[in-house]
Amino acid sequence: MILHSKIYGSGPPILVFHGLFGNGENWISFAKEFEKLYQVHLLDIRNHGNSFVSDKMNYDLISRDILEYIHYYELNDPILLGHSMGGRAVMKFSIKYPFIPKKVIVLDISPKAYIKPNQDQKKLIHVLKKVDFNIINTRRDLDSFLKTWILDVKIRLFFSKCIQRQESGKLCFYFSLLNIEKNYDSLIRHKIKNGLYYGPTLFLRGEYSNYILDEDYNYIRKLFPKSKIWIVKKSDHWIHIDNPIDFYTKINVFLNET
Repeated sequence: MILHSKIYGSGPPILVFHGLFGNGENWISFAKEFEKLYQVHLLDIRNHGNSFVSDKMNYDLISRDILEYIHYYELNDPILLGHSMGGRAVMKFSIKYPFIPKKVIVLDISPKAYIKPNQDQKKLIHVLKKVDFNIINTRRDLDSFLKTWILDVKIRLFFSKCIQRQESGKLCFYFSLLNIEKNYDSLIRHKIKNGLYYGPTLFLRGEYSNYILDEDYNYIRKLFPKSKIWIVKKSDHWIHIDNPIDFYTKINVFLNET
């Protein structure tokens, strides 16, 4: 099965991979920013968006999904960009198939294992499992419900955009919560390892984010020897939303480098 995507523009291909619980539509603003010069593919990773549901989900399987997508669309020298979980997918694919990507861009995530409580999204899964769409009929209803457990308005807004209305009229999440929970450890708590990518690589780090730390740099450069690590000022984990001007500027600089 081929991953679902929306494709914008024409030119050299950029494949964009969203984070955990998200989908390609989270990146429409990015696509519109770059569609004049590039063909931007906004993909839904398995168990997210309109892509297929599977009880198995790890980065080896996701890498195979990406490979099949690239072959299906006959893409040459694709540029890969991924945020958070999508960044980990891009890292794994690049070290597994190092001769396929032309360039790699990883957004606010590292290849290390994430096991500390303040980096653990597993508690969000337990909150989301409490959501009852028999009584939650609007995005406002969902926000009111989540407010008890999630104080961050930005996170609640994100989840309000990750629901859809079924043919029955009832809302549902735009991701397979059961399969994400089942495979969470393999996605977040395991290191990305066993490979090297020697191509041009950019890691963008949010100034206020703790997803990439100074002590992660050595391991990043062990897997990606030619990597650059730049900081997006005045941004947290969602660097493309917190400071889009600095974000797009740094992306353009990297894309234009020969």
